[in-house]
Amino acid sequence: MDLPPSVLLTKRSMLRWFALAFGLISQKESRSTALLVLDALFYFLVSKKRHPSSEEIREFIKHNYQVQVSDKLARYHLNKLISTGLLARKKGRYFFNPSPYAERDDLQASFDYWVKKTVQDSLDEIRKVMEKLAESYSASQPP
Repeated sequence: MDLPPSVLLTKRSMLRWFALAFGLISQKESRSTALLVLDALFYFLVSKKRHPSSEEIREFIKHNYQVQVSDKLARYHLNKLISTGLLARKKGRYFFNPSPYAERDDLQASFDYWVKKTVQDSLDEIRKVMEKLAESYSASQPP
């Protein structure tokens, strides 16, 4: 996905680009709850260096954006991040899933590790299917 220079001008545009690039939202999605949850996560995890609960995330959104987010919706967006491997939950607290090869709070190393792992797993599966397809077509006779 292209990264136009204008994206880097505001926090909101960077959050939106990140969510789009990471597959958390679609291009035509108008709901912004995912962006609000991401904003709260970065605030707590990067600025405050604290592991927030879903309640703290919802309170942050309510206080800063005057938007009421249900616990179910907040957890939905948090679970999407957990499914990517980038975020983890322990004892009701959320934190960036650390890379096993870097410092615990190294966000870039965590991102690199978990994203590369996901992409590599997908590439391995695609390669496997392509090999099976090639075998299938090699073994079949034309009609």
